[in-house]
Amino acid sequence: MASNGGNPDESPIGDALREGDPRQVGPFTLLRRLGQGGMGTVYLGRAPGGDPVAVKLIHPQWAADPGFRRRFTREISAAQRVARFCTAPVLAADVEGDTAYLVTEYVPGPTLQQAVRDHGPLSGSHLESVAVSVAVALQAIHAAGIVHRDLKPGNVLLSPLGPKVIDFGIAQLAEAGAHVSSAIVGTPAYMPPEQARGEHVTPASDIFAWGALVAYAASGHAPFGDGPPPSVLYRVVHHEPDLTTLEPGLRATVAYALAKDPARRPTAQQLLDSLTCRTPAGQAPYVRDSAEPVETSGTHETGGTGSTASTGGTADEGTVVARRRTGVLAGAAAAAVALLTAGVVVALRIGAAGGDDGSPGQAITSRSASAPPAATAATSPSAAGGGTGGESDDVKNNAKDDTTGDTTDGANDGAKDGAKDGNPLTGRAVRLYMSPDGDPARQASAWQAAGRHGDAALMRALARVPRSVWLEARMTDADAARIVNTALDAAGKQGAVPVFVTDRLPLRDCYPNGAPDSRAYASWIGAIATAIGDRPAVVVLEPNSLSKVPGTPGCALGGPNGEQTRYDQLSSAVKRLGALPRTAVYLDGGQRYWPSIEDAASRLIKAGLDQADGFFLNASGFQPTDTVEAYGVRLAKCVHLTKTGGGSRCLGPEVDAVPDDTPGLPHFVIDTGRNGRGEWRPPAKKYKQAQEWCNPPGRGLGPRPAADTASGLADAYLWIRDPTKSNGTCTRGTSGPEDPVYGLVAPRGGEFWPDLALQRAKDAVPPLS
Repeated sequence: MASNGGNPDESPIGDALREGDPRQVGPFTLLRRLGQGGMGTVYLGRAPGGDPVAVKLIHPQWAADPGFRRRFTREISAAQRVARFCTAPVLAADVEGDTAYLVTEYVPGPTLQQAVRDHGPLSGSHLESVAVSVAVALQAIHAAGIVHRDLKPGNVLLSPLGPKVIDFGIAQLAEAGAHVSSAIVGTPAYMPPEQARGEHVTPASDIFAWGALVAYAASGHAPFGDGPPPSVLYRVVHHEPDLTTLEPGLRATVAYALAKDPARRPTAQQLLDSLTCRTPAGQAPYVRDSAEPVETSGTHETGGTGSTASTGGTADEGTVVARRRTGVLAGAAAAAVALLTAGVVVALRIGAAGGDDGSPGQAITSRSASAPPAATAATSPSAAGGGTGGESDDVKNNAKDDTTGDTTDGANDGAKDGAKDGNPLTGRAVRLYMSPDGDPARQASAWQAAGRHGDAALMRALARVPRSVWLEARMTDADAARIVNTALDAAGKQGAVPVFVTDRLPLRDCYPNGAPDSRAYASWIGAIATAIGDRPAVVVLEPNSLSKVPGTPGCALGGPNGEQTRYDQLSSAVKRLGALPRTAVYLDGGQRYWPSIEDAASRLIKAGLDQADGFFLNASGFQPTDTVEAYGVRLAKCVHLTKTGGGSRCLGPEVDAVPDDTPGLPHFVIDTGRNGRGEWRPPAKKYKQAQEWCNPPGRGLGPRPAADTASGLADAYLWIRDPTKSNGTCTRGTSGPEDPVYGLVAPRGGEFWPDLALQRAKDAVPPLS
């Protein structure tokens, strides 16, 4: 939302209102026209208290679209999560009235495009200030789970307090709209190759736009030239940028940002590390060595956001000086210095409570499944880099050479003696890693600012519950290693144990996705294992991998050897990860009676269960926890019978006759995140396809992660799949696009859904507090 000029009371700003322009919108008086774009017209306005504001009126053709209004509402909520210092904060909005509008703080000053056009290119400290400030803004935008999608000089305002980035999320709204569904949305000169090809965009796409923007600021022209959009897009995809006007150090950093492959671009934080690291003349201050991964995406199914990263070459191998920063304080302090020199005032919150990263994690012991967390998490920068951090005595006592025999210290004392040695879930007191800055925490801040104090309190309580860290199919070896290292470093400072979920098996979910072949998958698992090393961790290995097996009925992919290949892949992964001294590995036990209990037992054995710590259950289900736990015991006994030649007896009384303390019975963990109110049973014949698994209404959060389980064979309750995320845009057999249960288009699978998260928090059993 652009604005220009100085004090509106002293000089004319923008253009006079035209015939047909409204003079009043809600409580805001409109004074002048500031600009017009594809989404609406921007006006200079005045708030009831007299402060100047910028008011964007959405064009009628958009405002009349109910789907657009819903998306617009979500984007406003997202915008309110972005740090105020780097943008024009949202002050008000109305998406329900006849006129849809958005009101932001008025930011005096020209756009970067106007400044360069009127006064010429920037250089020296002026150019560096813009580069640093826009990188900081991108860091804040990406941390809020947003991809800008249209970063360009016209969307950067040069305010008296420093550059501010505006209009993030609007391009995403436009792209999702029915009127432009076939168009490529964005500005060609600043659009990354993947966006030009119509592919999925990530935070790495904004990094590319940052590079093009800095090149423009230094030269007065876009790095891929001007001309008709098809010609510019062709050059973006196939040609190298013109960076001749940049000094060598900055040129190397911009060249990395403009890499064709998004996996080779730095993150916003890495840009800041590069820009704020002083180096000798002629050397590029890019802060990365040849083994350090590069993040290119911000969200996955953890709270969050997913990330992709890679190592990469350099634009100028002879001039790059690689430096690795250790910890977050150095990078944060350097960024603060740069911001202060740019005229931007920033308050850094580092270590507000607990350890260095301000988030102490949550202890799970055998005392109470619903005990409150040991302390409150505080939003803070994430830990990064190498090292194991500090570990508590409880975690250290779980090493695989520990001979004390200690298990949990409650009613089940001694009941878990059959657990594998070194399993960090079976120590005297287990604290699970809790990410301090996930989606619930950011939503809590947004709702608190909006006056929704009760809802914010529930989100804060939800944010304190430990959830798993997902290692997704799109991640390279370097991506996975970086994420594992980051989580383990942060967990070490909390004295906690992270739970990782791997999700990259070839032909995962019986689709042609995941790793391309067994060799690539083994390399990926090896990178994860190397990153874990001797630090305590839990690995939930490939959900649905044994529920949907290639070469079996219902999954025709994989050819005649598909089934055995799947078992070989999983066995190798179990062997590699299980060899680590303090890592527990669990294989896919499926859902209750899916696959059949005999198939589940047989497949677990073939996949290497003997070398694993056990199996996991209910990773995407809504089954009552006690029902799942009883099934887990039955499946463990079925495994025992199958190994002794009696698998066909698993459904008869013989399985119940197997004593619970039979030596060698496998252990298991249960995903309880969605179990609070059990399964959804829609009215008969109400929906053509009920899709009970997909965002079922009225469900509640289940028992919190705990080692206090009803069975000695159950090592823990975990939240494996994030219960705050959407299962997908299901239509229950209708023509859609709305889900008839909710009357709206649900977020895509894996996306955080604030309203769903709030409903499940309200309906949690036991209550969330």
